[in-house]
Amino acid sequence: MSDTEIIRYRTCGSGPIRLVLVHGLAARAESWTDLVPLLPPDRYTVYLVDLLGSGESSKPKGADYSIRAHAVRLLEFIERELPSAATVAGHSLGGAVVLMAAIEARRMVKEHLLRSIIIIAGPGFIQRLPLMAEVFRSRLAATLFVLLYAPDAWVRIGLRAAYYDERLVDREHVSRYAPCYRDRDAKRALVQTCRRLIPPDADDIIPLYASLRLPVLLLWGRHDRIVPLSQGERLQDAIPGAKLEVIEECGHNPQEEKPVETFTIIDRFISQGSSGSIQE
Repeated sequence: MSDTEIIRYRTCGSGPIRLVLVHGLAARAESWTDLVPLLPPDRYTVYLVDLLGSGESSKPKGADYSIRAHAVRLLEFIERELPSAATVAGHSLGGAVVLMAAIEARRMVKEHLLRSIIIIAGPGFIQRLPLMAEVFRSRLAATLFVLLYAPDAWVRIGLRAAYYDERLVDREHVSRYAPCYRDRDAKRALVQTCRRLIPPDADDIIPLYASLRLPVLLLWGRHDRIVPLSQGERLQDAIPGAKLEVIEECGHNPQEEKPVETFTIIDRFISQGSSGSIQE
């Protein structure tokens, strides 16, 4: 990681279970706002990470915003900042980053950094790109997006696609995501991330899922219209021992739409694998 690549994070709780949370595309650590209070602070130490280019982390021009680069930075963060291995959970893009981190950990002989991983609606196979990624293929559209003010209506469009219950598309939830569309450097980083969502060696990565040997939880909303449940089902088939949990009447953001159910599933997963997931 270069001197200009600064990863910001904050912690909650002081418990023995170390849980790292990684947000999705066009998001920041605030997307975990509803889940974090449910994690008992005497059991969990939660690390809320902003990926490079998002939230409070730096947004350098010319940085590598690919999924693999985010994954390597995540492993470096865990190695540098955490006293021992962690359970790492990622949502959407963050889920793809966490999955790649597990693969990179094996390649780099750093599997000891990860106790287990949790992929929440994270794509593991090539699928149709999000609308904004399609739009940003146009250099003109990307330039205008970076230069022009983004109204709340843009955020609302994205949240309506993400949420099963559109009543959640309110001022509070819009405010969690609006900064990602307002800061010019964040918008520039978002464009670069969208342009690199599909790894050029995707066909070589997929067979490596079978080599993973750590506990894996896959968590999906039944009505996810952005990363469909079929992605989770394929990952369950591809990763040895992976456990798929599905939340009913839920879209792409279980941690916001169904935080209690999401917490229950995550806590049970970690508790059942306590010998490998709870750090002393």
